[in-house]
Amino acid sequence: MTQSTVSAEPAIRISGLGKCFTLHNQGAAQVPVFTNVALDVSAGECVVLSGPSGMGKSTLLRAIYANYLPSAGSVNVVHDGSSIDITHAPPHVIIDIRRRTMGYV
Repeated sequence: MTQSTVSAEPAIRISGLGKCFTLHNQGAAQVPVFTNVALDVSAGECVVLSGPSGMGKSTLLRAIYANYLPSAGSVNVVHDGSSIDITHAPPHVIIDIRRRTMGYV
């Protein structure tokens, strides 16, 4: 029997994540979506986001995939053996992560 090596570090680590939208056509009104979200997802783990409409599930997924820039916090993804905070990663790194590490459906 062979033993597989499992990384102690989560594949995705979200900490202190917050997202607030600015409504520029409404006098720069701020619409908070969520604050201080923390989540660790290990490789191979199945996670379900559930809740009523308007709770921020899609916004959270878009922040994890770097389609939305969070207002606060970090989203670290293990890519090529290194943990990369995609909230501060350059576009070419985010594209590489999307091509080879993380998908979104």
